Formats: sequence, structure tokens, C-alpha cells
Amino acid sequence: MNWYAIFVETGFEDEVCLFINKRKIQIYNNIEYNLLVPKRRIYERKQGVRREVTKIMFPGYVLLETNNINEFYSRTRGGPHIIKFLKNNYNFLEVGVDEIKQILHMVDQEGFINISQALIMNDRIKIMEGPLLGQEGIIKKIDKRKGRAKVQFTINYNTLLIDLGIDIIQKIEASS
Repeated sequence: MNWYAIFVETGFEDEVCLFINKRKIQIYNNIEYNLLVPKRRIYERKQGVRREVTKIMFPGYVLLETNNINEFYSRTRGGPHIIKFLKNNYNFLEVGVDEIKQILHMVDQEGFINISQALIMNDRIKIMEGPLLGQEGIIKKIDKRKGRAKVQFTINYNTLLIDLGIDIIQKIEASS
């Protein structure tokens, strides 16, 4: 099965998934599919208080895995809050295997990217646990005060920097 992207009204990503899944037996009974709206847990500061919030990773998009995109499209188009399926001329634009692998590696069963735990040693980051474990190479910047890591993602050949939550559990400096 291949992955595709559906462009939807921002803020209605979960509603589109509910709409499609409610009609699974009636409309999509012979089409195999999976829907994913990746979400990330990050920290925000309001009035000096740091709290954990959940945000959609790609606002306005629902990722779709299916083996029959043409049939799925014909049964879905015109649904509420669905703007369009991403296409390249006349063909549906597939999300690259490496692109989706990176996302699937980080999300849990419910589609959340949780906060990672990290050490900073001599100005180098070492992820101890969490979705960024083993992914240090895609971290482009750390904001210790905000508890965020700017991480590079590529989706449909567009490179994006997305903030993910990170806890710096210890900072170790080199001894002189």
C-alpha cells in the first residue's frame, strides 16, 4: 500500500477522519486504508508557566495509506471539509517511502510524537529516550528555554522545520 496526502480545511483534520471511518462499511467496504493525522506534544509558555500542549504536525493534511487511491478518491471527493487530494498533473502524489518511514518511526499507536529526553554534552545533543532516539542527525536547533527541538522533515519533496518537544535532563561540560 502507498501513502498519499489529502488537503483539508485546517482545524478539521480529525473530523475528516471521523467522517471517512463512519462510512467505512457503507462506502469503503472493499477498500483497505489507514488514516493518519500526526500530532506532536510540545511545551508552551503562557504567563511564565510552561505546560504541555498537543498540536497537529501538518495542519491541513490527512495522510492516507491505501492500495486503491482512484476508488478511494471517487468515493471521498466532495466530502465535508475535504479540499483536494494532492496530485502531480493527473496522478496522485505519493508520499515518499523514506518520508513516511521517518514519521511512522516517531509516532505512537495513537499518532502522537511524544517529548524526548536528552543530554547535552560539550554542545552536542544525545537523545536518551523518546521518538528522537537515534534521530540526532535531523535535529537542526535546540531551544532549551522553550523545551523544543527544530527537526527537519521532508514531505512531498518539501523540507520543513518542525518543533518537537524535548526535555534536557542534564548538561555536561568538558573538564579543562
